[in-house]
Parts: sequence; C-alpha cells; structure tokens
Amino acid sequence: MIIDELLGLVTRREVTWTDADLPAGTADSAQCHQQELQMFVAVRALSIDAGYSEFESDEIASAVMTRLG
Repeated sequence: MIIDELLGLVTRREVTWTDADLPAGTADSAQCHQQELQMFVAVRALSIDAGYSEFESDEIASAVMTRLG
C-alpha cells in the first residue's frame, strides 16, 4: 500500500524536505507549520510521481500525515 511505503520513507528520513511554491493565501499559516507543510508537499509529490491523480495524492498525503500524528 502506498501509504505504508511513504511512511517507511519518512521514518527512514528519505523524505524530509521539498522546495515547493506555496499556494496563494497560505503563507501566514505555512510559517507556523512549515515542517508539516513541507512533509505534506513532499509526500504528495511522491504519490503524483507514482501515478496517482492530484486528488488521490491529497488524500494519500493527508492519510500519511494523520498516521504520523
């Protein structure tokens, strides 16, 4: 399952940061939660690269972040 694979990457610290542009209007919130946002974006990008749609990737990244706590 992709979520378990992504969690494995995160726990092995193979996913730690991404250089992504923030959507308009999220800059203030992103400053408070920068590490979490970067992890979400990195996980989302990996799932898109794996062939999942943007919608599916949002759901996958949300599930990964929820399981990370």
